[in-house]
Amino acid sequence: MEIVITKKNVRILFPKDCGNAPKKRLLIDVLAAFIDGNHAALEERVDTETVTFPSLPEGLREVTVHRVITHGKEAAMHLTISFADGRQVEAGAFLSFGSAANNIISELDILVKSHR
Repeated sequence: MEIVITKKNVRILFPKDCGNAPKKRLLIDVLAAFIDGNHAALEERVDTETVTFPSLPEGLREVTVHRVITHGKEAAMHLTISFADGRQVEAGAFLSFGSAANNIISELDILVKSHR
């Protein structure tokens, strides 16, 4: 696993192979920009007219990206999100780009499962 530490000191752990596919690394970078609230970086990679990001709960400590899958204009990520209070949330993010050659995210759906 590789690690990125955001400006808000949140650790993102992700598989080493993400660097082999540009869209995989782009998704990690978008995740970091979202966590940091870096709207300028998000606007470069996300169609803000069609994509709405969820609000981010307080106390986020770490995001583990278990898998990133990209194929053509579609992508998916399996995540575990950990909070300072010990709570964990498992999530799946399903994304579409404008086209296979396009690097702008045009759709985003997130499914969440809380762990007790």
